[in-house]
Amino acid sequence: MGFYNSNFGIIMLDRIDNVWLQSFFSVYEKHSFAKASEHLAIPSSNVSRHIQQLESILGEKLFYRTTRKVTPTLMGERLFQEIREPLYNLNQSLQRLSEAPTSLKGSIRLSSPDIPIIGEVLADFLTTYTDIKLYCEHSTAIENAILNDPDIIISFERGALDDRDWVSKPLCQWETAILASKECINRYGLPENLTELESMPCISSYKSFGGTPWIFTMPESNEFKTLSPKSRIKVDGGFTAKAFAQRGLGFVALPTSFCSDEIAQGELQQVSVDYDLSPLTIFIHYRAINFHSHLSKLLVNFITTKMSYSS
Repeated sequence: MGFYNSNFGIIMLDRIDNVWLQSFFSVYEKHSFAKASEHLAIPSSNVSRHIQQLESILGEKLFYRTTRKVTPTLMGERLFQEIREPLYNLNQSLQRLSEAPTSLKGSIRLSSPDIPIIGEVLADFLTTYTDIKLYCEHSTAIENAILNDPDIIISFERGALDDRDWVSKPLCQWETAILASKECINRYGLPENLTELESMPCISSYKSFGGTPWIFTMPESNEFKTLSPKSRIKVDGGFTAKAFAQRGLGFVALPTSFCSDEIAQGELQQVSVDYDLSPLTIFIHYRAINFHSHLSKLLVNFITTKMSYSS
C-alpha cells in the first residue's frame, strides 16, 4: 500500500507512523503546534518531531510557521485532502468493528505499580467485563515498562514528565513529605534546609523517578530542584521504604496519606525544610487512542473515572 507523489515516487505506509499523521491532522486543523499539543495531550516537542519525521519521508515541508499562525504548504494541503477521507473511513470502520459485542473479548497488557487502590480498580473492571483477559506486570520505572510494550502504563511521577510519544494524563495527586523516626532524628539531627538534608542518610529510589525521588518545587519560579542526598539504601517499594524509615535507617519521601497511622502514633515525624517536596502524581499513559484498540480505551476510561472519584 502507498500513495503516489509525482516528485518522489511511492511512499510506503510502513515507513510512516500513524502518530505522525495524527499530529499532522491536529496542527492542520488547529493552525498551531501549541494547540495541537494541548489537544493530543503530548509535549509540543513531540508534535514538532512528528512533523519533521513526516517531512523527511515526503521530502517537502508541510507547514509555513510564523509567530502568529501555522499554515499548510502546497504539499501539506495536498496531503490533507488526499488522505483525509480514506483515513476517516478507515477509522469509522475500525470503530464500528471495535464496538461490536464480540470486541469485548480479548486481552489487555498493563504495567502498573503494585498498590491497593489500583488493584481495587482493576478488580472492579474485571468483575464488570468478564470476557476480557488482563495481563498485568508490576513496574515502578516507566522506562522499564515501555521496553515491554504494554498497551497501558500507570506510573508514579514527581516533577516534570520527560517527552514521550504517549498520551499522559494525571489520575490523582498525593501530597508528600519528608519523614523520619525519632531515632533517626536523634542520631543525625533535624535538617532545616536542602543543604543539610543532602548530607544526611536518605532512603532513595532504585529505578523509579529515575532513581531520584527528592524533587522539590521552587515556588518563586514553579520549576523543580533535584536533590542527590547520601543514599546507602535504594528501594522502589513504598512499603519497604516506610519500614526502613521506621527502623531509623534514614529520611524518606512518602505520601502523608500513606503514613497517616505511623505519623499519628509518633513512629514517623514530618520534617520541614526550606522547600516543599513536589506532590506524587499517578499518571496513566497510552498511545494515541484513535489508532488504538477499543479494549484499551475502555480500560483507560474506566480507570480514569474510578481514580477521579477516589482522589
